[in-house]
Amino acid sequence: MKILICASEGAPYAKTGGLADVIGALPKALIENGCDARVILPYYKKIKDKNIAEYKGYAYVRIGSSTEYVGVFEAIHDGVTFYFIDSDRYFNRDGFYGYGDDGERFAFFDFAVLEAMKVVQFFPDIIHLNDWQAGLVPYILRNNYWAYPEFNRIKTVFSIHNIQYQGNFPMDMMNILFMPYSNSLEFGGCINFMKSAIMESNAITTVSPTYKNEVLTDQYGYYLNNILGLRYFDFYGILNGIDVVKYNPETDKNLFKNYNIKTVTSGKKANKEGLLKQFGLPVEDVPVFGLVSRLVDQKGIDLLEPIIDEVINYSNAKFILMGSGDSYYENFFRSVEARHPDRFKCYIGYSDEIAQKIYAGSDIFLMPSKFEPCGLGQMIAMRYGTLPLVRETGGLKDTVIPFNVYTGEGTGFTFTNFNSYDLKEVMFLAINTYNNNKIAFKKMIKSAMEKDFSWKQSALAYIDLYNKLVR
Repeated sequence: MKILICASEGAPYAKTGGLADVIGALPKALIENGCDARVILPYYKKIKDKNIAEYKGYAYVRIGSSTEYVGVFEAIHDGVTFYFIDSDRYFNRDGFYGYGDDGERFAFFDFAVLEAMKVVQFFPDIIHLNDWQAGLVPYILRNNYWAYPEFNRIKTVFSIHNIQYQGNFPMDMMNILFMPYSNSLEFGGCINFMKSAIMESNAITTVSPTYKNEVLTDQYGYYLNNILGLRYFDFYGILNGIDVVKYNPETDKNLFKNYNIKTVTSGKKANKEGLLKQFGLPVEDVPVFGLVSRLVDQKGIDLLEPIIDEVINYSNAKFILMGSGDSYYENFFRSVEARHPDRFKCYIGYSDEIAQKIYAGSDIFLMPSKFEPCGLGQMIAMRYGTLPLVRETGGLKDTVIPFNVYTGEGTGFTFTNFNSYDLKEVMFLAINTYNNNKIAFKKMIKSAMEKDFSWKQSALAYIDLYNKLVR
């Protein structure tokens, strides 16, 4: 079966978040299960400057009053073929997103994806589209390519990675699309890329079973829940996996000492000592909380503000946090560090190397998200034997088994209600378990490391869906 995965970013070439990790890992898992899976991305300046791709040909698409050049390039990474859509006008910029013409840029990309298939002569059975930036492809495919045998047999799958970002743009964008109007394009007086994809794709997926149920509600659906309800029987929740080769404590070159499930006690101790020394904290046998996150409202950082001083003052825990985003949260972390320099350290920014050290050197991984479609951090943490502390939402609920104080079972610590009091209570539970119930804590570490979060099961679920559509 031939699969073309279409997205606005993908590791290792372009990454701003978890979507890129998915696009980097899923095709490899599909190939391992017998599929011919390839990826198509914009040829951003950051990628183009590396000069790693081979020119394959060109096409043209009409946008507005002009006919735009579409260059097509190809590179192979880890056995996966990547195609790139080249346009100096739309993609020769320092960033990936956040421009005033993003609607036009990704409309161009969606038109270009289909024309690029002619250039490389790859006509898939399934086009797997990801997030709003690829959302117009099913509509364009149905309206512009119905007369072409190579195209009219293609089925489309659209994956929602975060329903909050939908691609809303003024209706006058219709003037540049040169397609007939359809109600599937319009939502709330705007063109909505995501609504179009939901209505026009053969199947819709999202990245965890719990998040699927959540986005069908008013609380989490960001006004598209009723639209998704119309496609309920074509809507699937398939949990993401993680790259278990990259995230492997036994081979990770970023760690102070490598370890596996058999040597986890000594391995964690060495990495914890190294992490504390690197951040200038005293080396002690105390619980260390780690956090690696974008600092945005979604991640539940607000819950820490009223309780962090109390937790520090009434426990022996230390905190090492890394992230960037909203300046308010960045300044909040800096202020906590200034008040508690021997207990709390923050790194504003992002570093793969430091992230891996935090995953391996922490005891408890903090992830109190307001909502979390899937989440990768909690799965990576468990891979490294660090117990996640999460709110029971989305993929966090699907992946973390809450600690049972009576049986000692579990793979992490959880709370349900989005409030600071509940977060504080479960933080103290985690601290108390580390300090006073070492047997249970070590048992949970081994249970967490035994969990299989590879892409194998997820890839098989996608293949089952693809086969269903093709049949």
